[in-house]
Amino acid sequence: MGLIATAAAAVIVVFAWDGEHKSERAFEGEIVMEQTYQNPMTLDQEWEDYGIGDPYVMRFNGKYYLYCSTKDWRVGIKAWSSEDLIHWQYEGLVTEEPLTEGAYAPEVVYWNGSFYMYTSPAGKGHYVLRSDTPTGPFTIETENLGLSIDGSVFIDDDGKWYFTNAASGGIMASLMEDPYTIGVGDKLNTSLGHWTEGSMIIKRQGRYYITYTGNHVFSRGYRVNYAVAHDSPNGIYTIPENNPIVISTEDDFNGLGHSSTVMGPDMDSYYIVYHNLIGSSAEGPPVRMMNMDRLLFNGDKMSVAGPTHGFPVQAPAMPGFYDHLDGMPQEERWERTEQQDKETWVTKEGTNSRFTAEYNAVILNSKEAADPEASVFETLFSYRDADNFRGIRVDGDTMSMSLFEIKQGQERIIQTAGLPDEMDLTKHHTLRTESSKEGTLVYWDNLLLIGSEETKGEAGTIGYRWSAGLQPILGYTAFSNEAGGSSDQSVIQQAPGTMEAVHGISGEDEGKLYSVSTENTPDGSYAVTLLQKDSALSFPVYAREEGNYLISVMVAKDGAGSKLSVRAGDKSKEIQLKLEDFSEESEWTKIPLGSFHLGQGAQWISLTREKGEATVRYIETELLNPVPSQHTVDFTKIYGSWDFTGGQTTLRNEAREGKLFGGESGWSDYEVSFQLTSTDEVSAEASLLFRTANESDFPDQVKDAFRGYELSFNNGLVKLKRINYEINEEMASELLELGNNKPTDVRVRLEGATIGIYIDGAEKPLLTWMDPNAFLTGRVGIRTGSQGWLFSPVTVKSLD
Repeated sequence: MGLIATAAAAVIVVFAWDGEHKSERAFEGEIVMEQTYQNPMTLDQEWEDYGIGDPYVMRFNGKYYLYCSTKDWRVGIKAWSSEDLIHWQYEGLVTEEPLTEGAYAPEVVYWNGSFYMYTSPAGKGHYVLRSDTPTGPFTIETENLGLSIDGSVFIDDDGKWYFTNAASGGIMASLMEDPYTIGVGDKLNTSLGHWTEGSMIIKRQGRYYITYTGNHVFSRGYRVNYAVAHDSPNGIYTIPENNPIVISTEDDFNGLGHSSTVMGPDMDSYYIVYHNLIGSSAEGPPVRMMNMDRLLFNGDKMSVAGPTHGFPVQAPAMPGFYDHLDGMPQEERWERTEQQDKETWVTKEGTNSRFTAEYNAVILNSKEAADPEASVFETLFSYRDADNFRGIRVDGDTMSMSLFEIKQGQERIIQTAGLPDEMDLTKHHTLRTESSKEGTLVYWDNLLLIGSEETKGEAGTIGYRWSAGLQPILGYTAFSNEAGGSSDQSVIQQAPGTMEAVHGISGEDEGKLYSVSTENTPDGSYAVTLLQKDSALSFPVYAREEGNYLISVMVAKDGAGSKLSVRAGDKSKEIQLKLEDFSEESEWTKIPLGSFHLGQGAQWISLTREKGEATVRYIETELLNPVPSQHTVDFTKIYGSWDFTGGQTTLRNEAREGKLFGGESGWSDYEVSFQLTSTDEVSAEASLLFRTANESDFPDQVKDAFRGYELSFNNGLVKLKRINYEINEEMASELLELGNNKPTDVRVRLEGATIGIYIDGAEKPLLTWMDPNAFLTGRVGIRTGSQGWLFSPVTVKSLD
């Protein structure tokens, strides 16, 4: 997949710069993507009539390796490699073991010199394969270990291994004794309401994030959820409200799922890789394509800048410096010195005071070289001169590593940690250092072993130093001027989409223009308080298509009375936040701020404080479709068996279950009306559906396969429910007796976050509810759980 050329200049200007730090956002500065890619991707030598399904990407020694499921009744596992996550080179079959026929969802982890592959051939239990290289050959090392499909391995900072796999009603998690032995599992509280699969765990900033997929690979509503935990990878997870994070049921892009997560080339960003469904092959298996989108983090909250398809997307950023060393540095980019009988190499280019640096090396070229006097190996950073620098010392005698600092020639050991058990220093290992004003973190083979808040980031070069008798083999070495997720603020956001407030500020202005805190946020995310007049949240945004976009803001109730201004496209608008705009049930409410016309492409959106003090969690953009002044809904998505012979008079469901959907996903404020009649055949509820999206229907997925609202009628009650696939919540209810064979007029008024239900022409609503986290756009539909309900034609009219 090659880069897609962009029009105009080949530069990207998102921030103004002041020395080493981002100082202020250059609103209306030029936003041009230098390099782009486009989803879905097509790779060389994909499985014919099968494609890339269940993609898994591993990062090792500065390169990426992609593995995918093998087509049923074929033998072997294919792999590709890349340096930038965009250009992929086919590496061939990494194994041709006969047992790998139809190998499902192979995943590979590196540990202490070995690459371990976990796969479930044709879904018949799991096997572990091993290789000395990421491109094989992998050979089978175990008998069948059993367990269901989609095995995934996570190694925690304490060196403990965990195995997760698919199950009905939730992901299973097991502690592993070693790479080949899986213990008895427990079911996590990570269910998608039915079969749940495709799990993966990552750890970032002390949090465990698990992604998982369901409910069926052939379903349009195949999707990715995530959950977060703080204490343990196999404990209790919190399911955030912004799920699912990857879903689309559009005709040309659906069935999104079975993802993996990988660190980006800049060593600060993260990307989610997943497949979409094309259809079924001539032999029956699914045909799928690979996609990749940027992951964004905000405290406990994880989100996706997407899903994207069919238009250019900002390519992953490369490090500021990188060198694929194959043994020793070269003097073109490095400087060599000798210090106290230690050989020293440092880069000619240096970092800012905030940076991430990575070092790869085989520290001992043989076990005989492990002489205590000749087995000290150091990675250097913040190097200014021979008397002023910092580093990580790996001691082969004590099998430990230490964070140290040399200032004016005097050494100080800051912190020491033991290496994981049985580390072999003759094998490849990776050290990574993150340093910023928050302190310094040190990782050994992706395990966080050292953290020092006192060691604030300092600018300088990076490098290596080792004892004269040592002969290390150096590998990929790189640094970027990002750390701790700072690159999330550089992302060009998507419209439609969600923009986290914390990503719209300059960190240098925190405490002056902004206050950032997780206090009182229900999802553990950071909210931003705009402290002064003209404090602004500004975002570079890519609008997928030209049109009118609804912009809304999730804001704290104590912001009532404040005044904000929104600038988007060619329009600026001031909005007074009134107390009646806020829900009485929550400290936070999503408030629509108005419609703004955006042209297709990159542009800026800003939210500025004009008066009062407002605290904001996020801003949403949604593409609008005009609501007709008076319109009879044409139902185009038909699930179940329906009798349409009544024409404009009645509509009857002939099956036990059935749903109809119609209208446009971008309808916002409107009234929907119809007549409902209960007959003698009724045995279950009937419902009006509104503000629905991502509608799907498949036998092996959850019954409520859509997101939106349901107004149900049955047994003398009318109930208002909020539905998001497996999450079905009753929000309000009232008594309402329906006369047998007597039509009842139903009218629902949707205005912003407020829903009003009116019966038989009454001026006073039977039921009113304000959703603090409202679905603000969507289609309409009807649904029945039994035969016998009669619906008149459903009409919709605009509130404008």
